[in-house]
Amino acid sequence: MIRILVADDERPVVEGVSMIVRRDLADEFEVAGTASSGREAIERARELAPDVVLMDVRMPGVSGLEAIREMRRRGSTAVFVLMTAYERFDIAREAVELGVVEYLLKPVAREALAEALRQAAKVVERRRETERAELERRESEEGLRAFVEEGFLRAAMLGERLGPALPRYLAALGTDARRLRMAALAFSPAPGSPDPDGEARALHAAACAALRYKTAWVGGPLAGRICPAVMFLGPDEEVHGEGDALARLIGEAELGGRVRAAVSAPRPVDEAPLAWSEALSRLSSEDGREDRASTARDGGAPGPDFGLDADFLAALLAGAPERAAAALEALLGAAPDGSGALRPAHAGRIAALLSTALRELAVRGRVDGRKALEAMDLRDLAGASDPEAFTLAVRARFAALGDAASRPSRRSPALERAIAFVRENFAAQISLDSAADAAGISAGRLSRLFVEETGRGFSEFLTGVRMEKARELLSRPEVSIKEAAAASGYPDANYFARLFKKETGLTPSAFRGGEDGEA
Repeated sequence: MIRILVADDERPVVEGVSMIVRRDLADEFEVAGTASSGREAIERARELAPDVVLMDVRMPGVSGLEAIREMRRRGSTAVFVLMTAYERFDIAREAVELGVVEYLLKPVAREALAEALRQAAKVVERRRETERAELERRESEEGLRAFVEEGFLRAAMLGERLGPALPRYLAALGTDARRLRMAALAFSPAPGSPDPDGEARALHAAACAALRYKTAWVGGPLAGRICPAVMFLGPDEEVHGEGDALARLIGEAELGGRVRAAVSAPRPVDEAPLAWSEALSRLSSEDGREDRASTARDGGAPGPDFGLDADFLAALLAGAPERAAAALEALLGAAPDGSGALRPAHAGRIAALLSTALRELAVRGRVDGRKALEAMDLRDLAGASDPEAFTLAVRARFAALGDAASRPSRRSPALERAIAFVRENFAAQISLDSAADAAGISAGRLSRLFVEETGRGFSEFLTGVRMEKARELLSRPEVSIKEAAAASGYPDANYFARLFKKETGLTPSAFRGGEDGEA
């Protein structure tokens, strides 16, 4: 039904038009209201929002054309039909400029009124159709954007490098950002909740809605009781404080303290998987370590078959990531215990296997040693709250390993021999000279090769290898800090602690979630 406002200072005209509409055109139109002056027409149009306005040209005070101009200024989308007793070119010209669709001469005949109103109704319907199409387009774009956002975040969670697809993802997301920050959000149902998974889903929905409508963060899919979020950063955008802002938002969203968040440092957009791993690590360090006492439960069990571990390493180092993935999936399938909970000892076994794989790939020059050391941060695995979260974190790490396994080594044979010597003897008091002897070249030549091909000097490389081993050992609850120090090549535990903090930014006890005095 098309709603009409009739504006004319002659009451018989208003009543006559209204009568024709009610009597002959009631199936198509209704008179929503009337006005007797231009000013009243302006106010009534704002109040009634009519589809069509029948406007007299000459009225006391504000004229019909002035009233139309003011309605347009105020945002009215009504279609206008002029009524006048004078057929004048100047009025017609101005009416056309204002978008008036029809021009009626008084006295208004029934047939002319019906035709004018139907022409106006066609314009109204075309506008409505355009608005519906625009709304559908926006809804479609929003749905597509949400789909792309979820795809991007799932790829980050699974450790997938988007490579050539990355520019298309960014274009679909409407951003030209070159950096991002990732956040990990953990949802904790109330103790004794009759439906903890349902409560976690409700918390996730509330948190994602708060992010979308109040911040530049975008929430991702729920995995277990953890979800990712991403913020794309402009080139000059302030990058500090987003973690605090996110925490404040979570606190203000009336989520009952059941949501925690940790944020990564800014990284290039193509390093989203590393940013996600970092966010998980920070979340895990805030939560503290899992109860290690359960490890003792595995003490009397029969020794596990480590054939899958050997298969995984052999396939990965042979450049066959597909076979390695199959072995890893078999290991992941055995991670939960009979109740569906994560078995800490088995999780530690997988974490150690990934650490060993990184070390061996670094030895072969397929992954940068510094990046390998960075990836040795195992807190995201140690702090996984459930099997699904642990599996996602492991798969994210394996994606990078599989990519590295496919690359040929670019190091010289002599350097390869020296690195292998360091890897095998890092716990002893080795030196550049002893490594050079093992490589069969002079110490000076070896020193230059380390700098040229690894970007680090021999001492720095040796320290990196030892810190890599230290991180692996500290992720195992049965190994004390003193034992980890000695096994990493540092008999002096205090010196080890200072060096470890310098390299990682954390004390050994803080790294493993204990008290600073732990030894």
